[in-house]
Amino acid sequence: MTWRREYTHLTTATADAVWKRWTTPEDWAVDDPDLREATFPVPPRVGASGRVVNHGTPAQRFTFTELQPGVAMNFRIGLPGAVLSFPHRMRQTPNGLSVTHAVEISGPLALVFGPLVGRKIAAGLPAVVRLVTTNALADMAADARGE
Repeated sequence: MTWRREYTHLTTATADAVWKRWTTPEDWAVDDPDLREATFPVPPRVGASGRVVNHGTPAQRFTFTELQPGVAMNFRIGLPGAVLSFPHRMRQTPNGLSVTHAVEISGPLALVFGPLVGRKIAAGLPAVVRLVTTNALADMAADARGE
């Protein structure tokens, strides 16, 4: 069983600028209002573990499962009877860079954790993707000014 939701946003930010936001732990809490802190080794590697702390919840350990610079990133958190994954994808289109963040819950208890955990995460995806792309554009402007 799998439960999945995603959100896609078009931007004029570059894939490199978005990739930098995805792979810099300090940027995660800036781009996700529900996240208090993220820690992981830089640069991240597939199989490397990190830790995230949401506001009001205990720390969660995660593992990177996919890292394709400028294309895709995914990490997962183990739940009892399920796996919580966060697939990220980007691709260039004629109208700009398409950036997608998803939440996916798989396993025997996916249909239980989807409504319990996934729905709240999914509700925040539009804000997170817009913050990632807006902050990527701000990073590009700062780089252009030499900051």
